Amino acid sequence: MAKNLITGGFGLFGTYLARELLENGEEVVLFQRRSTLPPSAADLEGKVEIRSGDISNWVQILEVLKKCDIDTVYHTAALLSKDCEYSAANGFRVNVLGTMNILEAAHILGVKDVIFVSSGATYGLNNPPKKVSNDTPQKTENMYTTTKVCCERLGEQYHRQYGVNFRAIRYAMVVGPTRQISYYYGDWSGIMERTAQGQPYVVHSNPDAPCAYIYIKDAVRAMVELKKAEESRLRQRVYNVHGFMSTLSEVAEQIKKHLPDAQITFEWDKSEAMRTANSGVSYQMDNTVAFQDFGYQTRYLLEEMVADFIKEVRAGRAN
Repeated sequence: MAKNLITGGFGLFGTYLARELLENGEEVVLFQRRSTLPPSAADLEGKVEIRSGDISNWVQILEVLKKCDIDTVYHTAALLSKDCEYSAANGFRVNVLGTMNILEAAHILGVKDVIFVSSGATYGLNNPPKKVSNDTPQKTENMYTTTKVCCERLGEQYHRQYGVNFRAIRYAMVVGPTRQISYYYGDWSGIMERTAQGQPYVVHSNPDAPCAYIYIKDAVRAMVELKKAEESRLRQRVYNVHGFMSTLSEVAEQIKKHLPDAQITFEWDKSEAMRTANSGVSYQMDNTVAFQDFGYQTRYLLEEMVADFIKEVRAGRAN
């Protein structure tokens, strides 16, 4: 039975990935600075092992991989854009040094696989191409995207130099219960989570701006499918994975089908900061290579995503 370590284990990726792996009959260790599961992940109690620690602490990473006899590391922990902009040094420490620790420990201990969560934001935040492929040049425009590109290159180097089986996926807007609902990027998930909780929700993003959505259940399934793919089928180490394109107006229409009394108000913030945020998620990612190399296909389109999101919130899997 495979034993998996998930960094950032209490986050959106961590909890949903844990559920996917448990359903596959695998063992899961959640690595997180906190030691107590949040209420939204109460269903994991007694089913996973919890190890508290800091990914930027080399000793703690080496110790948990060795003591738990880990086969695969799913590396989802990272500081996001706002925190990286607040402190570039912290962004480097957590995102880059943390990834370096994982890769070096995997090399020393012979961990079979390292699966990394990257970002489609590495293609640019200001007017990125309308459609991006795996060959589209990356363009870093803030500290967060700089760290993600750096981690991709580190993983590729550890694969070349030491044979570490590093594989990664770039996503655009991943949504699901417990995703951070921030001012500039929270609307895409918040509009579903808050209304499913019976709360009113005010949308500040452009209601008609297209967004490259991917539902969390598709996102974690893609990681597992990439991990299981035969090496001979893979032509690269990092893949783009896409869900579907939608606007917030279209999402609101779907919500109303399930929650007719949902209170959704659109108060479009037309500032340059919001325009940039909306532009930064407006591109379509080409799934062709992901489908050809490891068989990824989107299962949750707009209608399926909204229905399942509401179901998950009602099951208690939201903050």
